[in-house]
Amino acid sequence: MKGLFIILFGCFVYTSFSQSRVNRQSLSFSNSSEKLTSSKGWSYNTTLGEWVGYDNVIENKNEYNTKYKSLRGEYMKSRRSQNFIEMKTKSLTINGEEYFVLMVEKYNGRYKYPSIQEDWYSWKETQGYVFNEIEYGKILDFEGEISLKTKYMVKYGTQYEDFDEKTFLDLIQTEMNNEKSKYSPKYTFPILKTTSDGSVVIRFYVPNYWSSTRSSSYDFDKEYFETTIPEFNKIIIR
Repeated sequence: MKGLFIILFGCFVYTSFSQSRVNRQSLSFSNSSEKLTSSKGWSYNTTLGEWVGYDNVIENKNEYNTKYKSLRGEYMKSRRSQNFIEMKTKSLTINGEEYFVLMVEKYNGRYKYPSIQEDWYSWKETQGYVFNEIEYGKILDFEGEISLKTKYMVKYGTQYEDFDEKTFLDLIQTEMNNEKSKYSPKYTFPILKTTSDGSVVIRFYVPNYWSSTRSSSYDFDKEYFETTIPEFNKIIIR
């Protein structure tokens, strides 16, 4: 009888302290915008006293338009954070709430030997900025300047691997469950609707972590991407 009691007690303890192995729910995108694949980047060069423009990158140096035209592609773009190959928005639902992910495919790069700044190499990278429904709603109808802000950003891609959507969604879910990410917004998507040469245009920056100091913050008086309203609307989910 005593032995039977010990067996039953052991089973009770095991049952009480064991738990089922349950995987977290997989995410999937529910909707997608069109792609923005082209926009002119403009930057004012104070030495020359003129605006310098390139496709899909903000670059202040004019040499890529003159002496170094052959470097104007991936090499030049990978050396500037304000560049993109394409931009689009996808939506998804997490814990019953709808979110919108601005996906920016861009070039990134670094030196193989940074201490002596030799052997620059580059790769394609996809960055995702996750906005809640209220914050994303700012982009649907606005005048003047707005800034979409978020706490959550993920990036995926190296020189050795191609983009994989499932892995990208896993990164989003992990980031949003990270307690360290749940503080004040860190990333900003600045947008300006204005008039240029008699036409209404959209000026913007690729989302980034902007410092509160003016010297390292964005400034629409000095540089920006510019595109038409129909082109910019391609990245909006309504």
